[in-house]
Parts: sequence; C-alpha cells; structure tokens
Amino acid sequence: MSESRINFLKDELNKYAYNYYVLDNPLVSDFEYDKLFSELKELEDKYPELITADSPTQRVGGLSSSFDEVKHKYRLYSLDNTYNYDELRKWYERVTKECGDNVELVCELKIDGLAIALRYENGIFVHGATRGDGISGEEITQNLKTIKAIPLKLFEKADIEVRGEIYMPVSSFEKLNKESEKPFANPRNAAAGSLRQLDSSVTAKRDLSMFTYTAIVEKAETMPKTHWDSLQYLKKIGFKTNPNIRLVKDIEGAVDFCKEWETKRFDLDYATDGVVIKVNSFAFQRELGFTSRAPKWATAFKFPPEEISTKLLNIEIGVGKTGAVTPVAILEPVLLAGSTVSRASLHNFDEIKRLDVRIGDRVLIKKAAEIIPKVIKVVDAPEHETLPVYKVPENCPECSSPLEEREGEVNLYCSNPKCPAVIRAKLEYWVSKEAMDIDFIGPSVISQLYSLGLVKSPVDFYKLKVEDFLKLDLVKEKSASNMYNSIQESRKRPLSRFITALSIRHVGKETADLITSEFTNLDELMNASSESLSNIEGIGEKIALSVYEFFHNSENIKLIEEFKTLGFAFENTVQYRTDELSGKTFVLTGTLQSMTRDEAGDKIKARGGKTSSSVSKKTSYVVAGDNPGSKLDKAQNLGVIILNEDEFLKLIGEADEKKY
Repeated sequence: MSESRINFLKDELNKYAYNYYVLDNPLVSDFEYDKLFSELKELEDKYPELITADSPTQRVGGLSSSFDEVKHKYRLYSLDNTYNYDELRKWYERVTKECGDNVELVCELKIDGLAIALRYENGIFVHGATRGDGISGEEITQNLKTIKAIPLKLFEKADIEVRGEIYMPVSSFEKLNKESEKPFANPRNAAAGSLRQLDSSVTAKRDLSMFTYTAIVEKAETMPKTHWDSLQYLKKIGFKTNPNIRLVKDIEGAVDFCKEWETKRFDLDYATDGVVIKVNSFAFQRELGFTSRAPKWATAFKFPPEEISTKLLNIEIGVGKTGAVTPVAILEPVLLAGSTVSRASLHNFDEIKRLDVRIGDRVLIKKAAEIIPKVIKVVDAPEHETLPVYKVPENCPECSSPLEEREGEVNLYCSNPKCPAVIRAKLEYWVSKEAMDIDFIGPSVISQLYSLGLVKSPVDFYKLKVEDFLKLDLVKEKSASNMYNSIQESRKRPLSRFITALSIRHVGKETADLITSEFTNLDELMNASSESLSNIEGIGEKIALSVYEFFHNSENIKLIEEFKTLGFAFENTVQYRTDELSGKTFVLTGTLQSMTRDEAGDKIKARGGKTSSSVSKKTSYVVAGDNPGSKLDKAQNLGVIILNEDEFLKLIGEADEKKY
C-alpha cells in the first residue's frame, strides 16, 4: 500500500512540475502541490528504502566539498560566429556546395546561459555536468536536480544524453540583485554563480531554468531523422525547449528570423545574444562534419551591440596612474546587453564638447565590443537647451592641483606627481592581473593601506606583515594570511610583469614583453640607450624615450634599489624551446576557445615569436578568435595574414593536443 502510494505521488508531482515549469500551464494550486509533496516526504521518511532518484524530494539537495572533473561521453563542440548577413549567406553557400540547393535550416534563439550535458538511463536522470572545455566538465548532478525544468524521470524509458542551456530569467535576476549585498553583473553570471554552489539548497532558491536544444539517442532505431523532429521528440518525453524556433527552407528564411528577433528579443524574460542556425537533416550534418572545434553544419549569428537610452545623472572625474583625468558618466541604472549599467565612458573632455553632453540629458549608450559601456549621443529633447553647458574642470578633483595639457594629447593631467589618486591608481595597477597578479588585494584594501600609511609605493607591499592586514576593516586572520601569501607569491613573476607593473608611460603588457625579450636582466635594460631601445621591433621612438627617461629618473632608480635590497633578482627567466617562430610578430584579438590570449602569447614566445598589441605593416599574423575587434579590420586593410584558431594551433603544432 505504502509503495503504491509513494509511486502515485511521485508520478503526480512530476506531472504537475512538468506542466508548471515546462508547459507554463499549472494544473493545481501551490497549496495542493505542497500538500501532496508533504505527504510524499512523510512516507519517504517512514520508508527510506523506497526513496528513488526520480522522487521530487531529491531536488532539495545537500552539501558538496568540491566538484569532480568528469569526461564527457560525447564531446560538446563550440559554434563559429557570423556577424552580418553576408557572412551568414557565405556559410550557407559552403553548406549547399556540399549538400545541394535548398537545404532546410532550423533557427533557434541563442540563449545567454551555461551549456550543460544531462545523462538519462532507462528514462531516469543519473548524471549532469558543465560544458567545461567540451571534453571534460564539472560534475554538478545534485545542483541540476534542484532545477524544476530538468525532468528527473522522462515519459519514455530512453537511454539518452541531452544538451541544454541553464539560464536565470531576467525578472528573477532583478529580484535576486535587490536582495544581494553584492549584485551580480548580469543574468548569465548569476546563473553561473548559482549553479556552482557547494550547497545545492542555495541553488534551489535561485529560480534557474533550462532550455534543451539537442539530444543523442543511443538506440539508432528511435533516433529522429532531422533536428526539427528531435526537438519535437524532446518536448514529447518531458523536456523544455524554446518555443521561438522556426524551420525555414533556405538562408533567406533564416535572415528574416534574425531580423525579426533583433528587436523582439528585448521583450523576452531571458537574455539572448543571437540566433543559432542549424542544417535540419542529420544525414547532411554527418556529411558536413566538424572542424577541430565546431560543427560545419551550424553557425551562430550574433546580434549587433545593444543600444539604449537613459538619464545622465552626473559626470564624475577619475584620475589614472599616469595622472590623466577622465570623465565618467553616472547614469540612471539600465539593463544593457545582459548587465545593469550605471557608469559609462565619456573618453575625454573633447568628446563631451563634441557630443554637447550636459548633466540631466537623456543619452544613448552602447557596449563597445559588447564589454565597455560608452555614451554615443545625446537623445534629442527640448530640455537639452535648458541645461547648463558642461564646464571643464581646472583643478584635480583629488588634490586640487592645476590640470595641464600635454603636447599632442587630448587628455588633461594632474600636475602633482604626488597626487594621492595617482599613487593609489599605480598601486591598484601593480596588483592587477595584467601586472603582478596579486590576489585578495583590491581597491578597498589599497585605500585602507594607503590611509594608514602602510603602503605609499609598490615596494611597501613587500614590507608588510600578516599583522598589518589585521588592522584593516573586516579582515580576519585567514584573509590576512591570504593577502600576505599572495604578495610573496608575486615575487616569482617574470621580469616582463615587473616592467608592466611599474606603470611606465606608453608601456603595457605587450610592450613590456617585447622589451624584456631583448635583455637578460633589469640592469641591462636600465643601461640601454634610447636608440638601442627604438631598434627593438615594435618599439618606436616615443616608447623608447619614455623607457629611457623612466630608468634615468633618480626616484625610480631609488625604487629599483629598494626592490633589490628585498631580494628581487630581476633576471629574465623566459626560456625559448624552439626558434620556429623567430622573427614573427603576432597580434591576438577576440576570444580563443582552447586557451586564453595570455596562454597563446606564452606559446608564441616559447617558440621564439613575439606578440604586439597593435597591428602594423610589420605584423606577421593576426590570430582572430570570437568577437574580434577593430584589429581584424586593420589587418585586412593592411593585407596582414589572418589566422583563425584552428590555423593558429596547426602553426604552433598543437592542433591535436588533448586539451584542445
């Protein structure tokens, strides 16, 4: 009697959950659902031997000490991107060249979430993992069980692996941020943070959902013949699929779908940044096959950067590590391209004058390269002429020193080299990922250390003791130890990182790499003439003069000597394994799938090559990943050889590495 009642309750509750979370068509009230759930919980407490994996009570979750890495049974590939309709049509031309004319396509909204793989055996959910690198991911089964849109038991006893995208609805994201001490940047970050909680009961409270977009059915006789049919099959057996899909007869139908959703997407309660277009026929998909990273039978069309208007509340002035004074727009918060934006770049005071931006205006903002918000124009309104014209400041907002112009530059600069804002900015840059990469030391910590007189220059970081950190607000022993140890660990950074961290004018990470590759230690560099520095490929006269003057400044020489007394060796530890790329200069742009750009740069240098941050006629190759910027356009105009990620990996001999 008890077993049959438990089975009945499980089936009923799973049915109600499917109708509520997948079909958005509730069959019973929350009160009725909770009443049945409580009855099931009481029976399972009484008869624990009858608890099964498909029971709704197993969605509550528990604690985990870590996430184990697991290898996917079937690889999860990436997608190639297209950014305009001409590129989309060229992709279709390649498809029809292989498969013949009028190849049917399926168009689906590209959900801005996290890809996951779910495994079902005999219709029961047994295993779930993150995408990871596509070959291996993190096992997060318990957390995935808390997501109501993921069925614990299918309507069919299938052995199947499905792929889906976990997302957080925009409405849930906004509610979560109102309740959080540290708001998330966008719904995708919120979903990622929620999915990787060691306590899955936290995940259960975060209102995550999932759209399923493909399946691998292991019995060939039950496998649908087309992608469209597979989506219908997934719905039939209990999965939530995106309703905004369309079967089209050719590429023009796909173009129409993309154009339609460029504006309609803003009405959705989830973030989407494009459209995925797939060849419908599985037979054609098999014929087209894959590259080393992506299917040839699918592509993602990325929507152009989103633009939105909001009110300019104020213009704040920031002071950087060079003393440059830059205006920042303070905005009425608005959701832009998936994240809440309340600040945007105004670049410089000439830009404010050109746009005639006034405090109180409605302004149009967009994200440059989908990352940095910037003001692009004032929205025409009668109120604009009634607002006071913005007056360029004459004094530094931090130390009140006069602002000065520098020949050939649009920025204004604080004239005080001892300006507290400049010193703090240099300290913040010193600990940054690009420079010495010191964890646990952020702007708030630096501000307190500076106020207490504990850190006035970068060398002071290495004189700190654990007890010094305990003087800071809300810092306990463990945090103090973490900060101290992270600083000591940074002593091992290569010479190029140290040069980057010094904040030499015109010298960033790429330039520091170029300079230090020519010297065995810091003393050699300090003794180099301006002429010899300018002879380094990629280093012009302006940079060479800046480096020369920096190392011939008495205060900077004193700083270097202080570092030496603390045991810094300043040896160039870069060891080249080969010289196969000797004489070749690379520029990296966009996002690579198999490694970070820093890792790619290290691989180039390990083979004797060099990297640069800018494209010129001397550039040998531009490596273009996803979302390449203006560097790609410049390379095309100059006729520089452009490599995609596959071609780059072949060039460095790593196309077949297991990691990739």
